[in-house]
Amino acid sequence: MSKFVKISTELRELPLVKRALDELKIPYEEDAVFTHRWSGFSGRVPLVVRQGSTVYGLRAVEDRYEVIGDDMQMGQIRSGLQRIQQRYAYHKILAETEKAGFALVEEATDKGNVIRLTVRRWS
Repeated sequence: MSKFVKISTELRELPLVKRALDELKIPYEEDAVFTHRWSGFSGRVPLVVRQGSTVYGLRAVEDRYEVIGDDMQMGQIRSGLQRIQQRYAYHKILAETEKAGFALVEEATDKGNVIRLTVRRWS
């Protein structure tokens, strides 16, 4: 029997999460109801994400978002979440470096999908 599970994340800014989902072409619904059939949980969450047959929600907990879903789909959720977190971090880093006066001068992604960014501050 499946269980309702929660995964803590470091995702804090919903616009950056949505931007990551859009880039990855992962469909989502905003301000939607997420229902976990087996536990009886049903509630409105900021995002319900649909990756093929895998469905999970993102809900606000204090100053960040946590993923809620079914433990039987954890493999697919974690795999998708890893890609979302990478794109989220990418945009967060670019936004923060730009605020600090830096500009992106080079970007490279290696075979292991590691992104390397080179930024420079022009005086």
